[in-house]
Amino acid sequence: MDNLYSSTLENLERTFMPYLSEYQRYIDFQTMRDMKQVIKDKRPVYFDLDIDELVEMNTRHIMDVFWNGVFFTAVIPSSNTFKGTIEVYGKPPKMLLGRFEKEEGEDTFHPTFLKEEFTRRKGLGDTLRDFSKVLYTYLASYVEHRERTGDDTTSEHPGEAILEGWDFPFLDGHPDLKKEWGSLKKRTVTQFRRMDELEIEEQYALETMVEKDVPEFIESFERLSEANKEIRKEEIFETMNDLHEFIRKLEYKEEEGHAQKFSRSKGIIASKYNKDDENFFSRKEKDV
Repeated sequence: MDNLYSSTLENLERTFMPYLSEYQRYIDFQTMRDMKQVIKDKRPVYFDLDIDELVEMNTRHIMDVFWNGVFFTAVIPSSNTFKGTIEVYGKPPKMLLGRFEKEEGEDTFHPTFLKEEFTRRKGLGDTLRDFSKVLYTYLASYVEHRERTGDDTTSEHPGEAILEGWDFPFLDGHPDLKKEWGSLKKRTVTQFRRMDELEIEEQYALETMVEKDVPEFIESFERLSEANKEIRKEEIFETMNDLHEFIRKLEYKEEEGHAQKFSRSKGIIASKYNKDDENFFSRKEKDV
C-alpha cells in the first residue's frame, strides 16, 4: 500500500509539477505540498514538528527542529541587537537550502542565501520563505510561552541580589519609568554575569556603574524634597538613557562575538560539504 501511495505521488509530480523532480533529493513533492497547506492555514505548522534541541543563551534562543523530515534551525532573539533567522536544510540535513532573516520590527523574511536551483524557480523559494515565516512565528510564541510558564524567581527582577542599592522608591509612583528601570536592571544583570568575557576597561566600568555610580545617584536623588524630585524627574530619564546606551554597546559587542564564531563554523561546514559534493558529482560523472 505504501508503495502504491508513493508511486501515485510520483506520477502526480511528473504530471503536474515536472520542475520539482530535480529537487526530490532536497525536499520531496509531498513535503512541499504540506508546506503550502501550512502557508494557506489549512493545517497547523506544529503538526509533525519535532523540537530536537533548544539552547537558551543570554540574548537569544537557538532551536533545532524537524518537520516532515526537513531540518530547520532557528535563532529567536530575546533583545533587539541582532536578527531572527531560519535556516532550511534538505533531507538528510547536510545541505543548506536557504537562510531567511527577519529584521527587528519587520513582519517579512528576506532570503540572504538560497540554493541556486531554488532561486531559478521562484515559487519554490517563496514556499520556503513563507513557510519559514509561519514556523518562526510559532517558535517565537513557543519560546515566549515557555518563559512565562517557567520557574520564576521570587524577586521581581531576576538577579536583583547583584544590584544592591538599585531600589528606587521614587519610581513606584511612575509606572512608565519603573518599567524602563526594570528592563535596564535585567539587561545589566545579564552583562554582569558574563563579566569574565569583557575587556578590562569594560569590566571596571560595569563594576563601577553597578556598585558605586547608580547607588550613589539614587541615594542623592532620594534626599531631594518631594517638589524637587518632580521638577528633576526628567534627569532620571536622561540618566537611564545613558545607562541603556552603555549596556547596548556591551550587548552589541557580545553579538559581534557570536556572529564571528558562527561565520567561522559556517565556513568550515560549507567548505567541507562543498568539497564532498564536488567529489560526489565527479564520481557520478566517472560512473557514467
